[in-house]
Amino acid sequence: MAIQMDLKSKKMKIKITSLLTVFAIFIFSKASAQSTLEQNIDEVTVTSNRSKYNNDVSIVYTINSDEINNTANQTIGDILEFAINIDNRERGGQGIQSDISIRGGSFEQTLILLNGIKLNDPQTGHHNLNLPISPELIERIEISTGGSTRIYGNYAYCGVINIITKTKVSNSIILSKGQNNFNHGELNFNISNNKVKQIFHLLHKNSDGYIRGTDYALKNFFYQAKSQINSINTTFNAGINKKDFGAFSFYSTKYPNQFEKTKTTFASLNLNKKGSLGFNNNIYWRLHEDEFILFRDNPSLYQNFHKTSVIGVDINMIKKTKAGTSLFGAELISNNIISNNLGMDLDIPILINGDNYYTKSDNRIVTNFFIENNLSIKRLNISTGIMLNLKTNFENDIFPGIDLSYKLSDKINFYLSANKSMRMPNFTELYYSSPTNQGNVNLVAEKSISKEIGVKIKNDFHNSSITFFERNGEDLIDWILLDGDSIWRTQNLNEIKCSGIEINSRINLKRILNSKINHLRISIASNKVDTISKGFRSAYVIDNLKTNFSFSLNHNFYKSIAIDWKVSYKERIGDYLDPEQEVIKNYEPYWLTAVRITKKINSNFNLFLDINNLFDISYSDFGTIEQPGRWARIGLKAKI
Repeated sequence: MAIQMDLKSKKMKIKITSLLTVFAIFIFSKASAQSTLEQNIDEVTVTSNRSKYNNDVSIVYTINSDEINNTANQTIGDILEFAINIDNRERGGQGIQSDISIRGGSFEQTLILLNGIKLNDPQTGHHNLNLPISPELIERIEISTGGSTRIYGNYAYCGVINIITKTKVSNSIILSKGQNNFNHGELNFNISNNKVKQIFHLLHKNSDGYIRGTDYALKNFFYQAKSQINSINTTFNAGINKKDFGAFSFYSTKYPNQFEKTKTTFASLNLNKKGSLGFNNNIYWRLHEDEFILFRDNPSLYQNFHKTSVIGVDINMIKKTKAGTSLFGAELISNNIISNNLGMDLDIPILINGDNYYTKSDNRIVTNFFIENNLSIKRLNISTGIMLNLKTNFENDIFPGIDLSYKLSDKINFYLSANKSMRMPNFTELYYSSPTNQGNVNLVAEKSISKEIGVKIKNDFHNSSITFFERNGEDLIDWILLDGDSIWRTQNLNEIKCSGIEINSRINLKRILNSKINHLRISIASNKVDTISKGFRSAYVIDNLKTNFSFSLNHNFYKSIAIDWKVSYKERIGDYLDPEQEVIKNYEPYWLTAVRITKKINSNFNLFLDINNLFDISYSDFGTIEQPGRWARIGLKAKI
């Protein structure tokens, strides 16, 4: 059954359009100016195609290590909070549960990669950021906005976030203490020689929480080994992330005192070889365990147990020529779940502990074939490709796409792309059943056609881009509440169109003005979803970020003291039920400010003070779930 959507056109607010226009004119008026200043806009090589051929065919936003390390943001979700057109919706704060979405999409429509390895959870996207790393390990974060199914496969519906770890970290201990009885200890060290470069990471964090029922304890372990055997580069990653946390009102306001335990274990191996005939191959495994307790004081009354496992093999053969590259690739992914709530009945239940059993299970095998060709003709770069998707329980389909760029000058590139994308329903959307929710085994995969046009300018003054995009989706999967019903149900929505504009600029004021400002980044995005709900309420698809503005500023304050500022403004379209007043309310826009003050004692010791939500703003990302107010911590980073 599909719900018909009424399409409705609306003009963007004049104030947003004016702001975007003024900013664009200011930035791009500088493009033709000549400068004798030494170039100092850092930019790493990023790839926007499957063959890793750097032909610069699309705009990829990059957050580098300097921006990550010198910030008050303590989690990956915190870092992404201030990124271009990303919606980080949290329950509980401190990254305990972060839902990441891009360009007005849902959190299920974003692919999460760690060093190019897929780590999305087939149970639910709520667990996608259960990653065993801290910001200290991150070299950069690459954000590809727009549909990328022909490159990455499932989940790359609205965009891709690739978190890339460092090859070498400083041997260090980080200790910090903060409000709400916050405690943090972290150890990072290398063991390297001429053959193998190894990284070890251990972390423990805990807090009593900012309100009742938001306490947590988190542990991480991560290991990385890089080596080169003859002409073959190898990277091995393994890690464990464990969280125990109060989930106050996370999934139900009727029974707010909830609790949850999750554990993620993963391992991956990448083998790649460059040259005229090369390859880039991955094998990976991810295991996720989830225990949800509805009544924390009496767990046996209602508990959900889920265990998902993902095994994937990704093989790519790459032929390089003078004009570009050609690729043939294939991947095989096995998604499995055992549960006491999700799936089909097991013939023989599997013991968990005590009187608890896994009674249900499901599995699906996904096979994808990829063909891609990248071509450079003078100033024109073209990347074309197609993915053939073979799925168990869902129809097979093909997903073509094309990305191209034209180099107008050494400083200006124009971009154009069109891609078809998809996402399959997860196990929760198919099977979940509770007194207030009901899954739907008849769901079909959601699909879209994404188009965008943009321009990127890089010179001594700034590195900037502006992009216009449109996404036409069909059969979108959402949890909806029909008028007069008391149960949220999953359904495919017929048709939804999303369009918008993104402007991003990193400005080098230090070089131009000889100031104490190390860097300034400004991002503005506006999304418009041309639909209204008629006869029902939407939990995710129509509940999206309309306006997103952020800027970050890092400057030297006095001698060895540096200050980093991050500010964001978010305006959301959507509503929620206030259970106390029994009325439907709209989300209120809000500003957030985070600041870090760093004092360099000497080359081995740094003191820091972090304050999140500096002005103690009251806000909510989900319904009436209160987010943390001002939260400060003080700490020491010592090299060993």
